[in-house]
Amino acid sequence: MKRRMEKTLKFWVDAAYEEIKRDHMNLTKRQLLAQILQQYERRGDAMRYLNEQGKIAWKASPRFLMMLADAERDARDDLAEFP
Repeated sequence: MKRRMEKTLKFWVDAAYEEIKRDHMNLTKRQLLAQILQQYERRGDAMRYLNEQGKIAWKASPRFLMMLADAERDARDDLAEFP
């Protein structure tokens, strides 16, 4: 089964995968990605939905998108403090 993810979520799942793959050498990439998506879903950062073809896909939750927007805004504010 191919993992269908929207772009923002895919970026963060790929980053998590790269960070933890060495600690889980006994798992395939597919298994590890499934675990990461389940963890994101439990935390409320990801959600499943049916795409246009009626297949299950994943996207970032509104809460996660808001958290990312807040973090970006904070980073811009921090950079604005330095001339």
